[in-house]
Amino acid sequence: MHGGATSMNYRERSEDRSIEEVRPDSASDRTERLICLIREISAQDKTEIIQLLIPELMRMSRETFLHLRQSAPRFSTSEWPWLSGTKPDTLTMQDANRFLCACILELNAGKTDVWANTEYFVHEILEDPENLWRSILLHSPEGWADQFWEYDLHPEPAVHTRLYEIASLMVRYYHGDARQIWADYLSSPHEVFRRIKVLGVPRSTACLITGALKDEHYLEGVFDIVGDVVDSRVLGRIACGEGTGLTSYQARILGKMISAEDPWILDRPLYVLGMSYCGPGPRCRRCPVHERCIYAVSADLGITVGKKIYEGLFGQKTVQKSLKRWL
Repeated sequence: MHGGATSMNYRERSEDRSIEEVRPDSASDRTERLICLIREISAQDKTEIIQLLIPELMRMSRETFLHLRQSAPRFSTSEWPWLSGTKPDTLTMQDANRFLCACILELNAGKTDVWANTEYFVHEILEDPENLWRSILLHSPEGWADQFWEYDLHPEPAVHTRLYEIASLMVRYYHGDARQIWADYLSSPHEVFRRIKVLGVPRSTACLITGALKDEHYLEGVFDIVGDVVDSRVLGRIACGEGTGLTSYQARILGKMISAEDPWILDRPLYVLGMSYCGPGPRCRRCPVHERCIYAVSADLGITVGKKIYEGLFGQKTVQKSLKRWL
């Protein structure tokens, strides 16, 4: 939603609010149709026949995600410190830089509250500098590294060090002003993504920042899901009953098949489901889309169809491995 796993701490904390979720009617015609499709696929040995059923599965998956977004705010909205509630013409350079810095620090942060750490660092230690990135560069590289424990921005020294390198690139390419990354690219999320990647951040981080800008209406247009391990697991289970076999690339392909007009609308539901219900050990019975998920419904029926649907979508895994060795 899509890269490696990204632990979005601020997003995760916002899920703790008590929000009523609308669970689909287990006796609905849609659920009965899903059961019929699963049984038909289970009894079918011809991949070409299964491929004829896949468009209907994708349509049903799309309906599932739209249902989630409409059922409760937690599946459709999120809040971003220093960005939410602002407009492009009122966002200050200081707030834009804080937002960008905290997003960068999200990488491998675990339970560390990098948003609070960023606020403390900027306000208390740097005393609200006009330009965050230039203030970081007032340190020497060695001096910055020596402040790892004092500044306590991130649990990993490598990420702390990387922030200094990013500060240098921010000043070189964008004059230390994060707004310059996206200000002139309202309708080009993929160009903004590319401009963020220039800073040397991982794909998942660049997706997070670009997606947040879309969520807050700083950007318009089509954008992919992150495609991280959470997206791959949740999307794989819901759409094809395969929770462990999807690569990041395959998850993004599947996202486009389900929501071609804008795969990013899947990102928020994927994230919330992945963090709340659909972990490595899924809590299917408590999941709000239990009756809409191929993985869960198949398990209830005692039928395994994930491998067949996966191969109908992407081909046999052994063939894929052979191709990779030759390409």
